[in-house]
Amino acid sequence: MQQQIDSLSTAFNTVRADAAQSLVDAAVLDSRAEEFGVGVTDDEIDIEIATRVRLSERMNARLILVEALPDDAAPDAEATDEQREAAAEAAQAALDRVEGGEDFADVAADISDDFTSTTGGELGWFEDADVAYDDYFDALADADEGELIGPVETERGAAVLELIDRREATSEGPLLEILRGQGLDDEPYREFVRGELLVEAFRMQFADEIVVSPTAQRRVAQIVIAPVTGTVVPQERARHVLVQPDPDLESQAEATAEQWEAALEEAREVHELVTADDADWFEIAEEHSDDTGSGARGGDLGWIDPEESPFVAEFTTALAALDVGQVSEPIRTEFGYHVIQKTGVRESPEEQAAELVEQLRADPDSFAEVATLTSEDPETAKEGGELGWVAPYQLTRQQEDVIFALADVDDVSDPVDAATAGITIYQLLEVDDDREIEDERLAEIRESGFERWLSEEVRSGVDTWLDPQFQSSTGTT
Repeated sequence: MQQQIDSLSTAFNTVRADAAQSLVDAAVLDSRAEEFGVGVTDDEIDIEIATRVRLSERMNARLILVEALPDDAAPDAEATDEQREAAAEAAQAALDRVEGGEDFADVAADISDDFTSTTGGELGWFEDADVAYDDYFDALADADEGELIGPVETERGAAVLELIDRREATSEGPLLEILRGQGLDDEPYREFVRGELLVEAFRMQFADEIVVSPTAQRRVAQIVIAPVTGTVVPQERARHVLVQPDPDLESQAEATAEQWEAALEEAREVHELVTADDADWFEIAEEHSDDTGSGARGGDLGWIDPEESPFVAEFTTALAALDVGQVSEPIRTEFGYHVIQKTGVRESPEEQAAELVEQLRADPDSFAEVATLTSEDPETAKEGGELGWVAPYQLTRQQEDVIFALADVDDVSDPVDAATAGITIYQLLEVDDDREIEDERLAEIRESGFERWLSEEVRSGVDTWLDPQFQSSTGTT
């Protein structure tokens, strides 16, 4: 019981703090609304309040559904005319049974293909806005309580419905009861709604005026260095391709000698592939590696502490004997044959980043090759680090400041240390000051960049103070 009380107390403190912040936000945005050319009219507030307090017409009904498609049909299969006709006939037979005196719930349990068959076809209360029930709502539009309707053709097949009860639309919904129960009159609630509509007005301003297409953009490539958790120690990094005698076996010890010999032969072929001048580890690992986890990352096993190697002894010994860039001959372990490449050594991520920047600035043309080998973001690593076009408000302020500060094509940035997000190095590939943003990316920017714009450009222009009485006991405001 004490845990319940503590939990409720925490929840109430959070609500109180959120409500206070909402009021502050509304005041801040209101003070800057004219400057940004946004506003909310009384008519808009009236419409919004009417929408919030209104309850739409609702129905309570029971359902018997006969699906047109069989249980083993493909997900994208479409019912034939014959299948739909058969479903309608079965639904009519179900309707005849109910009209003949059988209980609707019993027939639903016997016939219906809907999940509600286990509860006698009970759908519960639904309204026209419920997408899953719009066919049923339309079919029952003129029905009386207790009336049977059907068969009704639906997307899934044919249905029989019984209207249990109907509630007409009303503007006296439970929201008004809650507000009155808390002693709130219309004006405080109008101000609350006005604040929320003001946020939406600023959102539209951001979407239509701030994030525009076309706009200045930069096409960049990146190298991502993941953060280290715990104590920083000297590390080494490797990638491998694992060829198992029989991937379907739980233990490779059960494989035959012939299977082991075949695995060795394939591992030798892999060795030839990865040591070729144009070797694509992502393609080779995806095709040949039976380690599905690393196979999707070009065989990458990440950074490890060689003093506390997570690998089996044979693998650890082989890796220790390699120089950076060197590839081992096939190494047999209990898991199969491994072809291993040591891809790096470092004292720390920061040291690695600094060395990479120096190397890349001396040879900018090597960026793609280095990114493929070293970047810890597999999606861009396999594309030579290509991140693509970046527009304002697409990334964080820190990232964009660095990217848009790059002046000339092939310029390499200083390392961008985002703490828990890791370290990133960028290279400028192309500049376009009047480029269209694709619709999908434009929609993402409008959604993800709004809060950042609101904080940096709108809220930052106003000093705020919150009375201590509205602060939570946990210190949250």
